[in-house]
Amino acid sequence: GNCRSQGCDTSKTKQHNHYLTMLSAARLATTRIARANAPRAVNALGATRSMAIGDTFGAKEKVEEDRYIRAREQEIAVAKAKAAAAEANYKELEGMDKEKMAAKSAAMNEIADLLAQTGDVISEAGLANLARWKIQGSK
Repeated sequence: GNCRSQGCDTSKTKQHNHYLTMLSAARLATTRIARANAPRAVNALGATRSMAIGDTFGAKEKVEEDRYIRAREQEIAVAKAKAAAAEANYKELEGMDKEKMAAKSAAMNEIADLLAQTGDVISEAGLANLARWKIQGSK
């Protein structure tokens, strides 16, 4: 409108309109590119952060797993030591020859008879301890 009433050169007006159209297109394209890339950049930053948090949780999980494994290995070692001690005790008792067992039985019977004469009562474990003491004292 104004150019015709003012007598402007139409070729200049077309150039000017074309220039404005290109600027608008460039501005629109730039805005679209910025909007398209902005979420990617944010996502990349967010992914890096969540990856770092994931790595931290992964490292903490690994520490907890290692701690559990060490504790479990310790429990197994203690159980094996107890089993070995029980086995050694069993073999010691098994290895005790018949003479020692006969002597201990005889001493236990003698002590039980003495206690029965006075009406005293003792537990089986107490009787075994007294018999062991008597046998060791007579050596």
